[in-house]
Amino acid sequence: MPSLTLGRLGAPGGVSTGALRSCALLALVAAPAAAEPWKASFEVGGEVDTNVRRIAVIPGGRAAESAPLVRALAELSKSGTARERTRWGLHLSGGARTVIAGAVVGEDLLIGAVDAAVEHDGPGDDVIMLARATHYDVFPLGSENGARAFASSGVDAGVRLLAGEGKSATVTGGVRRLDYKPDPDFDWTGQTAAARLTDELWRAADERWLDLALSYRVDRRGYRGRAFTDGCAPGESRTPACFVPTGEPRTDLQHVAATELTYTGGAVLSAAYQLVINDSASFGSSYLRHRVTLSATRALGRSWFATATVTGQLDQFRDPLLVTDDLNMTFTSIDDENRSGAAVRVARAVGRSWELEARYAFQADASGGDDLTYRRHLGYVGLTWERDPAPQPPVTE
Repeated sequence: MPSLTLGRLGAPGGVSTGALRSCALLALVAAPAAAEPWKASFEVGGEVDTNVRRIAVIPGGRAAESAPLVRALAELSKSGTARERTRWGLHLSGGARTVIAGAVVGEDLLIGAVDAAVEHDGPGDDVIMLARATHYDVFPLGSENGARAFASSGVDAGVRLLAGEGKSATVTGGVRRLDYKPDPDFDWTGQTAAARLTDELWRAADERWLDLALSYRVDRRGYRGRAFTDGCAPGESRTPACFVPTGEPRTDLQHVAATELTYTGGAVLSAAYQLVINDSASFGSSYLRHRVTLSATRALGRSWFATATVTGQLDQFRDPLLVTDDLNMTFTSIDDENRSGAAVRVARAVGRSWELEARYAFQADASGGDDLTYRRHLGYVGLTWERDPAPQPPVTE
């Protein structure tokens, strides 16, 4: 029987909390049938961010600000079955991030998230019906809204078809909503449809295998703000004065196509390519994005694990001016960053319930701008406690 898995603190972007509560209620109603014990975790650590406001700088302009921060995250999850053919899962998250020194304001945040999902087998042995609702909310502390103060929610339903030998096809449709708290003009609501194919290309007798995943998603986003048109004459230098508001609301059509190849064996290795096409009715908001991600995870011995990730991204813009390179992005968490970069994470299990973690990330802009430069370094050290009632293998010291 396929298993149901919910992701960590990150909702897939945006709908009404009434629909969200309905899906969560469905999961809770099913809970008495057969539920696993609650799983819980708590993480706390310190971080140094050399560009806490995530700004691109120009020579002689405003400089990026560095700041030390404290981060904390608590998570609860529960899953179970109902009437043998239905599986449900509920994941709750709450966290905080605060600057502990310096004059930076608007970056102290509280985060809350809920993710509820239901799967039902049938009709037939190779068909699974799916439903999922998510909500992710960032609450700024203080009078100023930072760049990551937003709320996103979504409701999806669909079907997964199983073809054996690791092959499956999933089709979903739903509604998304994003509220961008610093500027309501960038709030949007819209419909989404997605398809995903997975195939186990190869499997060896010694538990090594190779998986391929192909996916496509299209979103239609209707914004609260008005669309802009180019008010300057052909051949005239483009300046912000060229943005002239129209009487029509802004509407975007975003296409996302991706492919990922994953090898699992002595290490987990993956290579992914993503193509994003954002076709906007508003001047300065259309772009084409190519994104390549390489990742490797491996056990280092004596309870140590390491993950390394390298991302290369190239953005191309249809218009000579961009409204803002940040607000065209789709947020799913405060840590989303649509930039090129590299990251390393090292963790060590300490006993059965604790994990020590250190991570470093570097981010840069690869959009080809002549004047703007984006650079960001992040370093983090933290400790995680986890309660998982499921039997655990012995820890090798």
